[in-house]
Amino acid sequence: MLIFVLQTLAEILAGGTSLTSTEQIDFSHPSNRREEGAGPTLNLYIYDIRESKQFQQAGRQVERSIGRHLQAGIVNWAPVWFDVSLLLTAWDRTTLGEHHFLSEALTILMRHRALKEEFLVPELRGHGSLPMMVGLHPSIEPGTLWSGLGVPLRSALYLTLTVPLSAEPTTTPLVWERIFDLRNQMYGNGTNEIMTRRVVIGGVVKSATTNLPLLATKVTLLKTQKFMESNKEGLFFFENLQIGNYVLNLNCPGYLSQNVNALVDEQSYTFKEIFLTPE
Repeated sequence: MLIFVLQTLAEILAGGTSLTSTEQIDFSHPSNRREEGAGPTLNLYIYDIRESKQFQQAGRQVERSIGRHLQAGIVNWAPVWFDVSLLLTAWDRTTLGEHHFLSEALTILMRHRALKEEFLVPELRGHGSLPMMVGLHPSIEPGTLWSGLGVPLRSALYLTLTVPLSAEPTTTPLVWERIFDLRNQMYGNGTNEIMTRRVVIGGVVKSATTNLPLLATKVTLLKTQKFMESNKEGLFFFENLQIGNYVLNLNCPGYLSQNVNALVDEQSYTFKEIFLTPE
């Protein structure tokens, strides 16, 4: 997110000032002086990031609503909006040269009081225009800010850009396999059997009245195409799932249907012991 903010502002500044390219815009700490003879440079430095409480309450696109990824059954949240505060300074051989570049920067930025979506880099699109405040007092008191930076007070522009941050569904890692051992009493011969399965969600279905396993219980993973029937030990399992919340639907002849929640994370497998009630 921060890289995309800097990239957007750099492209706007390079295109609207007398700078010839984004190579003349630096993002390092303001105390890193440019080398003598390096030519005019604008410095963009992010000094504060905080959740935008005011914008969260403003209305558009900021309600914390639940969206569902229908194919994977994953719960996603709406983006959280952040105020990213930047310090814009100019470096040139003379003070007049620095003021000239700051004036150009101020003129071009004042035309973009809200960054229209067509000016944004692709990674920041999809949320409409992004609010930007130019020339206001910084979120940190100026004396404290410059003292904290360890740089003498100098002419600067203070920018605050409000941007969304949301998890990308495409980057959600797949949980391919988990290993667990099931030691089940084999009814009739009194021996133990150890079964090993590579799974993400697994479980055993039993009768609530007899505590015996239920064979051929259809277990469906809602919002997906996955389903299976429990074996003679009442066991079932699902493989190759994305991280998220899932709902299992269990149907067995002669028993009441039941839904059960299951969580898939990166730390452990999910094993369910489920008891069905006779009709």
